[in-house]
Amino acid sequence: MNSISPETINRLVFNLQKPARYVGGELNTITRERATVRMAICYPDLYEVGMSNHGIRIIYDLANRVENAACERVFAVAPDFEEKARKTGVPLYTLETRTPLKELDLLGFTVSHELLATNILQVLDLGGIPLGRKDRGAEHPLVMAGGEGISNPAPLMDFMDLFYLGDGEEGIADILGVMITAKEKGLGRAAVLEALGRVEGVMVADRYRYHYEGGRLARIDGPPVRKRVYRGGPLDPESPIVPNIRIAQDRAVAEVTRGCKNLCAFCQAGHYDLPCREYSMDQVARRVEAMIKNSGYNELTLASLSVSDYRHLTPLLKRILPALTEQGVSISYPSLRVDLETLPLIEAVSDLRKSSLTFAVESASEEIRARAWKRLRNEDLLEILEHVFAKGWRTIKLYFMLGLPGCDRVDEAAETAALLKTILGLGRGKKEINVTLSPFVPKPHTPFQWELMMDTAYFDETIRRIKRELPRSVNVKNHNVRASQLEAVMARGDTRLGQVILGAYRDGCRLDSWGEFFRHGLWEDNLDRMLPEWRRFISALEPGTVLPWDMVRTGKEKLLSMRRNRQADLAGKKVPRGESIGAVDLSGALDAFARKYEVRSRVRVKFSKIGFARFIPHIDFMEIIKRSLRMAGVPVSFTRGFNKRERIALGYPVPLGIESLCEFCDIDLYEEISPGPLPEELNARLPRGVRALSARQLEEKESLMALTRAVEYRVKAEDAGLMESLKSGLRAGNDFIFEGKKGNRHLKFDMAVIKNSTGEDFADIVLTAGEENALRADMAVLLLSGCGTEELYRFLITRTGQFMKDGETLSRIS
Repeated sequence: MNSISPETINRLVFNLQKPARYVGGELNTITRERATVRMAICYPDLYEVGMSNHGIRIIYDLANRVENAACERVFAVAPDFEEKARKTGVPLYTLETRTPLKELDLLGFTVSHELLATNILQVLDLGGIPLGRKDRGAEHPLVMAGGEGISNPAPLMDFMDLFYLGDGEEGIADILGVMITAKEKGLGRAAVLEALGRVEGVMVADRYRYHYEGGRLARIDGPPVRKRVYRGGPLDPESPIVPNIRIAQDRAVAEVTRGCKNLCAFCQAGHYDLPCREYSMDQVARRVEAMIKNSGYNELTLASLSVSDYRHLTPLLKRILPALTEQGVSISYPSLRVDLETLPLIEAVSDLRKSSLTFAVESASEEIRARAWKRLRNEDLLEILEHVFAKGWRTIKLYFMLGLPGCDRVDEAAETAALLKTILGLGRGKKEINVTLSPFVPKPHTPFQWELMMDTAYFDETIRRIKRELPRSVNVKNHNVRASQLEAVMARGDTRLGQVILGAYRDGCRLDSWGEFFRHGLWEDNLDRMLPEWRRFISALEPGTVLPWDMVRTGKEKLLSMRRNRQADLAGKKVPRGESIGAVDLSGALDAFARKYEVRSRVRVKFSKIGFARFIPHIDFMEIIKRSLRMAGVPVSFTRGFNKRERIALGYPVPLGIESLCEFCDIDLYEEISPGPLPEELNARLPRGVRALSARQLEEKESLMALTRAVEYRVKAEDAGLMESLKSGLRAGNDFIFEGKKGNRHLKFDMAVIKNSTGEDFADIVLTAGEENALRADMAVLLLSGCGTEELYRFLITRTGQFMKDGETLSRIS
């Protein structure tokens, strides 16, 4: 295994916007230096989005249970990383062992939606792996993709060696087992692919040929592959990786169901994930308890496409909610059907806080809703909302999907605006209504897979009219219409899109699901040039049309055909349920939590932050400390009020990229404890590079920020010439003149630098803190040495002390 050196990584990431994305070291990561087969799992988006994907957490955990296998992680990168990586020639690498991607045995992508395509090419390209599967040889890793985004594999067929269809919990062990055996036997690439093709759910791309006549897909040669279904118990990792920086979904996740009984006709996840499966209450509860204990998260999500339909929801909540509430852990239901039956539950778990409720209305038209199998009548919706407002909620979120089949028979803009005005008039008092409008995108393996997607002019005009007709008190946002159109093209396109994706990537398209990076003009240019008939992919499909995903068998093909032109009876029965949802009594847990408002003692803990941990931002460092305190069961006090939070305080932030041996944290406690054992308890629950060094009882009341008046740094550099430049700057004692946030700044040397001393290979500098003469340590080193910002990585700057005023002198804080 050839790893990229820490020095090279340091040089690469030092001046990037968020370097912690690229250095690993998080709590609960698994690192195996030795393995017969080494793979990486990749969600092809930025780290914050990729680490929020629950699927890669599960696969990562399961793959690392396979003997002689190692599974690591890699993600797509931001433009600043890509630019610097190309400039320096450093290949993209895994986070665990910093292995270049080209040296792996297997690279697996989890693809949840179609707009990740160019990100996949970026990862391959920066990793030194040929983009086209036909260009890869024995020295290259196999490249595989799975997830709902490849339920139509055709657009990515040119780039993938393998596709995996369906649930991967059992498949990943089978795949790694085949690869380990093949490597031990010395089998070649073709033989390995042949063996993998016998694994249930695996599709080998080279077995398929697409034939076109008159600009249309005429037939597909190749064997059908059945989507694999996992029918075992929940496999959420009990010790999930805990990122060192905030991510999109920064919480523990426990899956309670897979698939969905409601089967809305537009919902790909609901149909592709069939059959609907439930996990037992006992299994889920045990995993929830373990993952909260091992992660320190203060929020839990019960993952499901429709958690209201989980038959054991009430007994599960009765079991886990009291303990979670007492710990201060909140719970969220991203897919809770809000109706009069579920409101007692929502009210109970909302504590005294009324935040917001979310309603997926989909359409203001009952006719459109019925055709989409969305069982909701307007009168029911208004009754629910009136009840919600009467119970004290003031903020609601409403989701609408524009352009659903049948939209041509109604005035969507007028009906949507009218419904929202009616909602605005319900109840008394001020309310906040947030509306999101999304274009309908026809997806494979749904009853609407044959339907037309309306053109961009329709969506633009409908969105414009809705916004124009509503008062400003209704906040309306919409998804990017052109990005949604591209998503539809990719969702129903064929293998000819491969050249379009490659062309768009080479023209600079990346991160297409991010509004600030999406470049529609480049995509349209490539579509018009390479595939002029591309608009056929968003037109209505005629019966008997050869679909690019026809070889993918879900086992539910007859169901789709049967439901294609049927609609729901909105007055009909609801989906069958088990035990009805009811309120959960949390009075005892809330009384127990109320103890945490008291403050009986205080402790001060001294932490160090070294190595790659120096790239953790201050606010995220505080969250790491909070999580370690929760896991260790430290009795931390809470503030009162709307947003209850732990009563802890840190001192002045250390600049990003600078090590520290003295990060102090003052902690209020509702019970007295002996501080001596605390560092050892915390160190077992901290990420690599962060350590608790000492702890003591604290009598002082003044905050660290108010106390601190100076900070000491030790500066070192391996380059003797660079070090001498810094020492010369200190000897010269010239004033500091530089560009600040508010224009030019001029600081007197003696006011910014309180004292300094030098040794053979270091300089100790004490800088003013908390005053107008304060100067950041990294800026001081830049100005004193005269080096450029691109050379700052060559210095190792370490905070070694913090000082407070003691009369006319400074005394070290401890």
